[in-house]
Amino acid sequence: MAITDTFDPTSPEVITPAQMIREVPDFPDTMIVTFQPYTFHVLLEQHKTKPLASLDLEQDIDSTSLIAHAFSLDYKDRTFAACLAPVGAPTAVSTFEKAIAHGVKKFVVFGTCGTLVPDLPMGGLIVPSAAYRDEGTSYHYAESSDFIDIPTATKTAEIMESLDIPHTVGKIWTTDAFFRETRDNLAKRIGAGCIAVDMEASALAALAQFRGVDIYHFIYAADALSDETWDPRTLGTLPSEPRARFVRLALEIALRIS
Repeated sequence: MAITDTFDPTSPEVITPAQMIREVPDFPDTMIVTFQPYTFHVLLEQHKTKPLASLDLEQDIDSTSLIAHAFSLDYKDRTFAACLAPVGAPTAVSTFEKAIAHGVKKFVVFGTCGTLVPDLPMGGLIVPSAAYRDEGTSYHYAESSDFIDIPTATKTAEIMESLDIPHTVGKIWTTDAFFRETRDNLAKRIGAGCIAVDMEASALAALAQFRGVDIYHFIYAADALSDETWDPRTLGTLPSEPRARFVRLALEIALRIS
């Protein structure tokens, strides 16, 4: 049986997220999530936070790590949760599953991506409207398909427009295999309309569809794959101020969806 045939929406799950959490009173129902440690440090530096809970499947192994630990913060008289999620579809979805078990219903998610087309500016923001499913996790949450839609894209783009934030709406490619983004596969994804590549979007979209939650997603253009040779550009070297702007944008989106 191929992985594309594994979706099983009717039989019970062996392990549920609710079995792996400790109840936290008044857990916020909206969560800000990023995948970049430096960006999350900016959030912690600029906003007063309080620890909420571990969302890590191995929470007792490294209690000093920030990854998959939820915090609460107040912003303009609202309280939100915030989390640094692990990179990659399987671990990211596991983290989101536990947040959903805590009662989170809406997520604002942001991270980096690689651009596939030359006309996307460095640091430009992209709102994914659909994601090509080149990862394994989503096939356990949704029927097989090449692309999965991200229905919150319209609202995310509308909020950015209201804030005068330049952005591009388009399809992206989600892959598990960072070092197996081959030239032929890249050409195929561009031919299918993808403008960028990431490692989580399609799996998160499938999770949102299956669990009945909303995930508002934006990504910023870091490295470029559109030239003959890979250009890392700002990947891993983005200064604090752009990171702070992305945090503020995520919080403003959270205000408008809550």
